Amino acid sequence: MAVPLLIAVSLPGSGTSLLADVTRLLGYTSYGTMSGDPAAGAGQPGPGEVYSLLTAAYGPDRTALLLDPSHDRDSLEAAFQQAVSALWRVWWTRLGQPTTLASPVDPETESRLARLPDTTLHTLLPGRGCWYVTGLDLHSADADLLRTWHTRSQPPIVYHHRDIRDRIISQIRALSQPADRVGSLPDHLVYRDILATLPTLDAKITLALTDPGFPGIREARRGRWLLHHPAVCVITHEELAGPALGGTTEARERALARLLRATGRPVPPTVAGIPPPRTEGAVDDLAVGIGRELFTPDHERLLRHHHSALLHDRA
Repeated sequence: MAVPLLIAVSLPGSGTSLLADVTRLLGYTSYGTMSGDPAAGAGQPGPGEVYSLLTAAYGPDRTALLLDPSHDRDSLEAAFQQAVSALWRVWWTRLGQPTTLASPVDPETESRLARLPDTTLHTLLPGRGCWYVTGLDLHSADADLLRTWHTRSQPPIVYHHRDIRDRIISQIRALSQPADRVGSLPDHLVYRDILATLPTLDAKITLALTDPGFPGIREARRGRWLLHHPAVCVITHEELAGPALGGTTEARERALARLLRATGRPVPPTVAGIPPPRTEGAVDDLAVGIGRELFTPDHERLLRHHHSALLHDRA
């Protein structure tokens, strides 16, 4: 039986869209860093899903009033969206991700949901959901979330990463685009400004290799536990790439089989039904080995000096 919730830890620059395409095809709505992906939109929740979330957020009495057929439909939709936004913030906080203190979400609603145990919180997302985060730091993620996962291995955690050279090039390209294409993560906005002051790609790569705060570097170092834990499903970009992007069909099928087992789905027929990755307009950024083509010998020396431990991170 397919699990209702996944956590996907995908390092910045890892080609997260390839993994998000697969989880979308498996019926998961993308939340977190991939929630703005137009290809991964959410479907309409069922009545049972609406009721459970409204009851948790507002209590049974107000929920009954909101669901009364004679009640104003706009009020019901506004209350449901408020509950979804509050649930989003609660999950984002438990996953140890940056949140803003100023929020339009009703503090009482958020506080009520935040007091729920993880075993209950898992059931409140409409449909099946996949939380995408760029890192999962053991020191910033919620302790109860980690305890629940350690005890039950639920929700499953997928760790998605890529050769560090390719990740750096992908990040530099993304952060060199206009701000509205980069996203709203604070460190992305900051490093976009920094990279804009550097005149050459060589200088930008050097910065990425020598600045420990460059997006993706800290996440990779603090998330190496994910590579070693037996309950984590580890998948690399190189595996998901497939032949069109420099990988192989065999490696892609093995990675998809691991993902299907982690989600509780039957492996044999489902793997064959997952199409190859979309490559329209993205071959240059998603191709395997772009970093090796653009790194100079000096960059390779810096890489070995600063990040030798990250050079051997493989599934």
